[in-house]
Amino acid sequence: MSKIDILLASFNGIKHLQEQLDSIFNQSYAEWRLIVSDDGSNDGTLQRIEELSQQDPEKVLCKAGAAQAKGGCANFASLMGESTSKYTMFCDQDDVWLPNKISKTLAAMKLAEKRHGIDTPILIHTDLCVVDERLHPIAQSLWRYQNLSPELGSQLHRLLPQNVITGCTVMINRPLAEIAAPIPKEALMHDWWLALVAALLGHVVYLNEPTLLYRQHRNNAIGAKPWGIKRIWQQMQKPATLQQAMLRTMFQAQALLDRYRNQISQEQINLIEAYARLPFASKTERIRMVLQNRLFRHGAIRTAGFLAGLLILRAHPFPRYLSK
Repeated sequence: MSKIDILLASFNGIKHLQEQLDSIFNQSYAEWRLIVSDDGSNDGTLQRIEELSQQDPEKVLCKAGAAQAKGGCANFASLMGESTSKYTMFCDQDDVWLPNKISKTLAAMKLAEKRHGIDTPILIHTDLCVVDERLHPIAQSLWRYQNLSPELGSQLHRLLPQNVITGCTVMINRPLAEIAAPIPKEALMHDWWLALVAALLGHVVYLNEPTLLYRQHRNNAIGAKPWGIKRIWQQMQKPATLQQAMLRTMFQAQALLDRYRNQISQEQINLIEAYARLPFASKTERIRMVLQNRLFRHGAIRTAGFLAGLLILRAHPFPRYLSK
């Protein structure tokens, strides 16, 4: 059986942590090791993890303070450096894994490796069941809840402007873990970066079923918000925030190009370069580049909003990139 490393980035999650830990220990697939990096918790989270590590050191490895309070992305990035297994999964502190999450995801990975080769970088991700703080159902499918297409989200030209992959559903193989590291500071989140690298140099594969209960509460770092007119209106009230978010996706693309330019095709270079250069093109050129390269977000409304945002996009919030 393949040993799997499960990476858990914790921070003040004691309220729901035990339910998550129980769901991992109750998995039908038992060949796993849990590696936890705590980001400076002061609510008893670290103490609980340390207790568990002392009780079962072969199953639980605690890396207290490894991330030095740098946030979720840096925490997971540091954890990736601790993983040595053939397969790696990512875990949030407040969800509940369904009993067959590991076994079903691993089966999808094995099938993908059989199809594409064991040396190919591969990322597997799944749907999620959205629940409230008490685990009462909100939506049976996150993808339907947010009007997302996992099939389109597996393609590089759709991943550059929008991520549809939720980190707590992800499994990656060793080739992807090695080629994607280290995660650059320009990455918005570890899952988005891993998805981009997989789409660029390997494959993104989705399992069309929920494998966990995705708990929603007021302390969610990202969370699942319903998609609709109300959400669009709320986003439009914060144009500066929206503009900065758009720019960060483009600088993430530039980091991707800087890292892998010598390993990819000219067609891929042209695609990533087109997206990364959007802030520095004229308004007319921006629209042409998006349409020509099909750099669309998910759904007509999101894409229309993206195109509208490009018309007011300015690069000045990130002056260190202006020379590129």
